[in-house]
Amino acid sequence: MDGWQLGEKSSKWILDTFAGSNSRILELGCGAGTALRAEIFDLTAVEHDDAYVLENVNIISAPITPNPISMKHGESGWYDLSALEPLRDEWFDLLIVDGPPGAIGRTGLLAVPWLIRRCKCIMVDDTHRPAELQLATSLEAMLINVERQVLVEESEWGQRMTTVLTWSERFDQR
Repeated sequence: MDGWQLGEKSSKWILDTFAGSNSRILELGCGAGTALRAEIFDLTAVEHDDAYVLENVNIISAPITPNPISMKHGESGWYDLSALEPLRDEWFDLLIVDGPPGAIGRTGLLAVPWLIRRCKCIMVDDTHRPAELQLATSLEAMLINVERQVLVEESEWGQRMTTVLTWSERFDQR
C-alpha cells in the first residue's frame, strides 16, 4: 500500500461494512485502491488527472476549476461542477473523499450539498491533516444525528486518520 491510497484500516472498514450488499460507492480521486474496490462494488470515481484514469472503473473526468468555497479556503479549486451533473439522480451508500490531492484542496465538496445528500455515509481520508479535519467537521455540522468514527493507524509515513460520518436522518436544509 502506498501513501496515496486509503490506509489498510479504512479499506478493511469498507469491506466489513459494505461487502456482500451490492453497495454503491462514489470515490473522489482515483488510484490503485479504487481499482480494487471496483472489483467488489458498484463504484464510480471522479478524477481530474488522466494519468489516474483506470480501465474497468466507471470514471467521471472532471478538471479542476475555480470554486468559490475552495478559493475562500486558500485552495486552488475543485472538480468542475458541471461534470458532476450526471450524479444528480444517483444514490450512493458511501462517498470516499480522497481527492483531489491535498495540495489542490477538498473543501469544494461543500459547494455541492445535493451530492452530500445523495450519500448515506462519508469517509474523509487524511483527517490527520488540518484541512481535511476541518472539512470533516464542516460536513458533520451540515448533517443531523451524525455518528462520527475516527479510524487511526500507524504507517511508515506516520499516524494516519480517516473520519467516517454516518447519519440516519435527512440532510439538514438550514
